[in-house]
This record gives sequence, structure tokens and C-alpha cells, in this order.
Amino acid sequence: MLALVDEWRGSGQSQKAFAAARNIKLFTFRYWIHRQEKFEKQERVNHSFVQLSPVSVPGIIIRYAGGTSLELPANTPLHVVRQLINL
Repeated sequence: MLALVDEWRGSGQSQKAFAAARNIKLFTFRYWIHRQEKFEKQERVNHSFVQLSPVSVPGIIIRYAGGTSLELPANTPLHVVRQLINL
């Protein structure tokens, strides 16, 4: 039926004339036109978003005076970072 909707769009005929020429009930034909439009609208919505990949969040690096480095995950609690800085 969706192929008929596409055919109708290119025909230049009214919905009523197109449906009558193919022995389709007008109500049924309009249902499929509406369904096609709804599907196309959903496709436009789906393509208006860009899929993003997760970004790796850099961790926390503490460098001490003696050259030692300590790398921590970005979600390390602040009180732990404070304790490590004050070593």
C-alpha cells in the first residue's frame, strides 16, 4: 500500500480520484497516507540527532617534588585528593 502512496504523490491526482481508479476505499487510502507521513516524520526526527561516543575523562595526576607521579581516576573523591596532596 505504501508503494501506492508514493505512486499517488507523483500522479497529480486527488486522493479521491486515485483511490477510486484503483478500487481502494478512500478512508483506507487516507489511513495509509497518514501512516506514511508519520513514518517519514519519525525518520526525520531520528536523523536530526548525532550519535556521540563516550569521551574518556582524563584522570587526576599528582606530581610530587621528588619526581613521583600518582594518577587517579577522575571520580576520585575530593577528600582523598586533599589527603594525597598533603603527603
